[in-house]
Amino acid sequence: MSNQFSIRIFNDEGLNEFERIINEIRNNDLKSVSDDLLINEKYSTVFEPVINLEKVDYKNKNELVPYIVEKLDLKINKHLYFNKGLWSWLAAFYFDNICPQDSNGKRKVNETAFYILRDPKNYTKYYRHLLAYPCRIFSELDDSAKIFLIGSFLKRGEITEQFGAYQEIALNKGILDAANILYWDDETKNLKRGAAGKGGGSARRLVRIIRQYQLTYDLNSMPGNEIVDLLPNEFSKWVNN
Repeated sequence: MSNQFSIRIFNDEGLNEFERIINEIRNNDLKSVSDDLLINEKYSTVFEPVINLEKVDYKNKNELVPYIVEKLDLKINKHLYFNKGLWSWLAAFYFDNICPQDSNGKRKVNETAFYILRDPKNYTKYYRHLLAYPCRIFSELDDSAKIFLIGSFLKRGEITEQFGAYQEIALNKGILDAANILYWDDETKNLKRGAAGKGGGSARRLVRIIRQYQLTYDLNSMPGNEIVDLLPNEFSKWVNN
C-alpha cells in the first residue's frame, strides 16, 4: 500500500475500535495499528478539503509536530484544535512514531488519553494528547514553544508536565520566552542540565512563582526578559549559565 494517505476523521465506531486496538497492543496481543483501521469507511470519513500525509520516519516532537501543523495549516485553521476524531486518527496514523517498538518488538503504551483525544474542552485531559496539544502550542507560539518539543514522544518531559498543566501558562508567550531564557541551551538544542530538577530555580519552582505573580502582575502584556527580571535570586544562576 502507498506510503501516502488522505487525512481522515474517526467516527464513534472508529474511536471505539482504536481504543480496543490500543488495549490489545498494551496487553501484547497485537503488534501494531492496521491500515484497515485508517482507511475503512466504517470507521472514518475523509477530511475536507483533502490533505495527503506521508508516513514519515519522524521520532522526535520537533520533527513531526511542525510537519503536521504545516499540513493542516493550523495557524489558519484553529477550529481544528479540538477535533476529537481528527487528532485520534492522526495518533493512529502515526502510532509507530509516538509509541514505537523497542528492540524486542514491544511498545510502552501509556494511558489511552495520550492517543485518543478524550474531552477536547477539558484542558486537563486535552493536554495529555501526544499530538493535539503540542501541535496547538507550536501553532500558537512558534519558536517560543520549543521547550515543549524536546526529544521523542516516549517521554513527555518535566516542562510539559509542569507548564502544560496550566493553560494560562502554556499559552503565554512571555512566560515561555522567560523559560527559554532560563533553561534553553542553544548549543545542545535542549534544556540546560538540572533545569528539570526540583531544586531552587528549577522549572518546577518557576511554575509556582509564576502562578503567584499572576495574581499581582499582568504577565500577558510582559515580554520574557521583563518576567525574568521579576524573579527572585534563585533564578539568577540560570540566566548566567
